[in-house]
Amino acid sequence: MPPVRRKPWAAVLQATNYGQICPQTGGARTGGLIEGEDCLNLNIWSADPGASGMPVMVWVHGGGQISGSGANAIYDGSNFARDGVVLVTCNRRLGAEGFLYLEELFGDGVGTGNLGMQDLACVLQWLADNIKSFGGDPNNITLFGESGGAAAIQAMIATPGASGLVNRAILQSGGHSAQRPATAKEIARLVTNQLGIKRGDLNALKRVPWRQFVDLYPELSERPDLGQPQIYQPVLNEHMPIHPVDATFSGIGLDVDYLIGTCRDEANFFSWLVELEGSQFDRRARQVIEAAGANFSDVLARYGELRPDLDKEGRFSAVLGDMWFRIPSLRIAEGHRQHSARSTYMYLFEWASPILGAAHTLDLMVFGNGLPLADMSGFKDFEKTAAFMRKAWVDFAHTGHPKADGQLWPSYAQQRATLSIDDSPALIPLSYSQQFPMLEKAVTTHWGDAGL
Repeated sequence: MPPVRRKPWAAVLQATNYGQICPQTGGARTGGLIEGEDCLNLNIWSADPGASGMPVMVWVHGGGQISGSGANAIYDGSNFARDGVVLVTCNRRLGAEGFLYLEELFGDGVGTGNLGMQDLACVLQWLADNIKSFGGDPNNITLFGESGGAAAIQAMIATPGASGLVNRAILQSGGHSAQRPATAKEIARLVTNQLGIKRGDLNALKRVPWRQFVDLYPELSERPDLGQPQIYQPVLNEHMPIHPVDATFSGIGLDVDYLIGTCRDEANFFSWLVELEGSQFDRRARQVIEAAGANFSDVLARYGELRPDLDKEGRFSAVLGDMWFRIPSLRIAEGHRQHSARSTYMYLFEWASPILGAAHTLDLMVFGNGLPLADMSGFKDFEKTAAFMRKAWVDFAHTGHPKADGQLWPSYAQQRATLSIDDSPALIPLSYSQQFPMLEKAVTTHWGDAGL
């Protein structure tokens, strides 16, 4: 069901410890935090609750819509608060709890396939009513997130009813995609059949412990025909009729300032975890390249020309990472550049660890709390780059423009300018369309129509 705000209380509510985190379908470590269904909570860092008018930055955690929480230690908001914003982290329902599409089986309003997006909207509605008590400005809200968090932000922006709840968005390495109704219905039927729940028996559905939904996930994830490209993600239906990647081309999100970027070597992180060849990353990359009317081998060859430092495996990894993360990010930026009068900024994170390069998740250094893969970073110093990012992010929250330490950062509207974020930030001389002209169609094509 849609999220419900907690009823007012009479006594003092102790809110000095993290609450429950949402069930972790991906089996991620919870660090001793308790998983449970009463998990819709948020955390606030404010340097001065007695102040007024401070920008509010709301962090939306990653984890591919199956794991993660706002209580991860790396998301501690102390540094952001000291830099002059009110920092909020939050939870949203994940896995089946947030994205199982049950309306066909149980009626309108039950399992809309986008409950995780409704949870984010509920967070923003709560902040509109309450963030003044923490020194925040309810009329200056910046949503920012990484990976699945960035994808969730864009999906929420594409959801009717979310308009006006967010002023700015920072999308870090978003793997933007959507589930089709036909596939979503098939997943729902498989899950309910496995659990022995008959169509329309809502009481039986409610009695199922959340752990049983989690335990079914490994079996579902072994079915490459089910995910588009993943099992649990926002569903294209009346609740989110526009593919998130198409939103800006469809006039949605044009009242939002955007700062969008990806990491240069995204897939290096995943190559450390899984065999990339034949994986969902491989399948998705080929889908995107086919939609562009390009040839996979030609794309690999072009990567070899532009990045001669990469071996065959490195080129393959680079292509997969860009097709999953960078191409959809560029499409969102391109639509916003063409149709919105608000700010559009692009970056490419190129700070490279000695072992993994500029891999997925390393941009989480922006919090200043270390690196998620510290043992893989080769102990390379990241503080300078992290401080630059945080200053740029905070500037963007204040003004809609990421001016950091005097660094020239032109708008993406100006010749599709992109800033390389590294120890020494610099403008990238060629736009992506000039570097990879054979992929331009993937940026300009309608993803909803193309089945992406």
